[in-house]
This record gives sequence, structure tokens and C-alpha cells, in this order.
Amino acid sequence: MRTWRPDVEVNGVRPIETRLQSFFDVATMVAAIFTLPVVIGLALDPSKDVERALEVVNWACWAAFALELVGMLAVSHDRRAWLRSRPITPVVVVLTLPALAGLDVFRMVRLLRGRVARRLADGVTSTEGLRNVALVTLLTVGFGGFAFAQIEPGVDAGDGLYWAVTTVTTTGYGDIVPTTETGKTLAMLLMLVGAAFLAILTGAIAQRFVGRWQGEAPAATTAGESAVTAAPTPAATGGEDAVLAKLDELGQRLAALERAVSGPPGGS
Repeated sequence: MRTWRPDVEVNGVRPIETRLQSFFDVATMVAAIFTLPVVIGLALDPSKDVERALEVVNWACWAAFALELVGMLAVSHDRRAWLRSRPITPVVVVLTLPALAGLDVFRMVRLLRGRVARRLADGVTSTEGLRNVALVTLLTVGFGGFAFAQIEPGVDAGDGLYWAVTTVTTTGYGDIVPTTETGKTLAMLLMLVGAAFLAILTGAIAQRFVGRWQGEAPAATTAGESAVTAAPTPAATGGEDAVLAKLDELGQRLAALERAVSGPPGGS
């Protein structure tokens, strides 16, 4: 019986490297996306409770990159090749350490990890990409509702979640509105996330229809070309008959010429 071995390489890469890298790709992408609201929230001089919550999220985002660096260097067969393929990861781990005061602006470097913008543009319309975007949107709604309840006075967690859902869907009934600058900034972020998700969803649906149409069109064209090639046209048939008639006539003339030269049978 064959047993699975984590050290067996496939094309120079061990299976554990592939699975671990896939996990860290998703984790660091989510961490990079959450970096933007964290940086904006900390820059708006929030309350102590909100600042503490944002710092926890900031440390979690940094930990995703740090764990990727340590974990992949530990399991990679070729560490130099891995560092060459992801040179931004060590920079993120060193420059965006939350304990380093005065380097808050460098936290935005996390957005460059793995070319997040290109990955979103290329992959969000796929089934897996759309699922990841939906997950990020749900996490943003949950985080936004909790943060709104902490920021705005007289708003509990239930009302905060209700406000986040109505805001991310761009409905905005107006019964609960932000009154602080931080709450208004959070509302703008949620509206942008909601608009982006709806645009991505629409693009994914459109891509399905366009892809299906492009797949059927070449098949129809190929079938038409095959039919044209297989069925001879009347003009082609008539041309072949004419050539055959000419060949028969030429053969008859050659036979007559041969009889004339040879003379009648028995003659001298």
C-alpha cells in the first residue's frame, strides 16, 4: 500500500510547501486588506478602547507576515529562491513591526505583498476568488459593526451590526447614523467595500456569459468550416468533370495516332 510522504518532491517542490504557501497567500492577502482601515483608524486619534482593538488587529496582521516568513523558510527546499520570489515579505516583517514607533506610514507596505491589487484583478472573478472576496466582505461587516458600537455613544453590538449591513449594501435607512469623525470614516470604508463587492459580483457574472459565448463561437465556426471542406461545391464538381473529359479525349487521340503509325495489321 502506498503511503503519503511529506518529503516527496513534485517538480522540485514538496507538497507541504505548496499547501502552506496557499494558506499564507490567503492569510497575508486578508492582512494586507485590513491594514488600510487599521492605519486610517489609528490616524484619527480614536478612543482608548477603539485604539486598543485596532492595535490588536495590527499585531494580527503583522503576525500573518511574520509566520509566513518563518514557516516558509523552515519548510522551503530552496530558501533563496523563495526569498527571491517574495522579497517584500522580509521588508514587511521588519519595517511594519507595531512596536516600532514612528514607522506607522510603512504599514502601508503590506499592501504590496504578493501584488495584492493584481491578484484581486486577476482572481476575484473566479469561483475561488469570489468566495474569498465574499469572506473578506463578511469579515469587514462584522469588524465594522463591532467598531461602530465601540465608537458611537448609545449603540450596542446588535445595532452596530445592523448599521454595518445596511451601510455595506448602500441602503442606509438613516435610523442609525454616525456622529463622530471616526464613525463617518468607517461608514465611508464600508460603503466602498460594498460597492466593490457588487461590482466584482457583476463582473464575475458577466465573465461567465462572455466566456460561454466565446467557447461556443469557435466551435460553431469550426463546424461550419468542416462542413464547407467536406461538401464539394457544384463549381468544384463541374471543374473535375471537365478535366476528366479532357483527359479521355487526349487518350483517344493518342490511341488513334498510335494506330496510324503502326499501320494496318499484317501490312509491311
